[in-house]
Amino acid sequence: MRNLMFIILSATILMLGYSCNKEETNPAIESRTFEVNSSNSRHWVYFSFSEDDSVTVTDPSASKDWDLAFQRYRIKTNGGDSGNGQGSAANTYQKGQTGFDAVKSVHDTLRFLPDGPVIIAVQQGYETFTINPALYTWFTMEQATQGTQIAPSDYIYIVRTARGKYVKIWFKSYYSATNKSGHITFQYKYQPDGSGSFE
Repeated sequence: MRNLMFIILSATILMLGYSCNKEETNPAIESRTFEVNSSNSRHWVYFSFSEDDSVTVTDPSASKDWDLAFQRYRIKTNGGDSGNGQGSAANTYQKGQTGFDAVKSVHDTLRFLPDGPVIIAVQQGYETFTINPALYTWFTMEQATQGTQIAPSDYIYIVRTARGKYVKIWFKSYYSATNKSGHITFQYKYQPDGSGSFE
């Protein structure tokens, strides 16, 4: 009987140890790619990293169910003047796939910015939008034969989500496969355990 109790106790300890180790080394979700249709200039499209999808939000200013919002090339985080979450963003100044792979963790030197008013040039002159100022550098405007084109700046960003988790993100395109504008494709890696590690 004592031997049986010893075996059960040993197995329980091993299982608890395995469970703790598994929790401590919870890896970031694998790198994902998503295309959001933000082509409607009067409508914001909301995205949740935990859901890996766009979401419907009734009251964006009060909800923590969204992390980023898109309207054409403008992007909000769920924080600052845009929402009651912990959202903000920082530019790592790393670029491209090499930069995306090189960003392994959140560093103390990063400057996270919440949403606020940004003055943007529009056809009629200038207009103020509430967006994230760090993420407004995700693109550049270039002149082409067919008119002004939006080209990704290729910077890698760190986004703090509405619930305080971290994501590294790379905005890769503004055009769909059929060359329709307002279709932002981005690659990201989301860390659900609350740590700043992307490994």
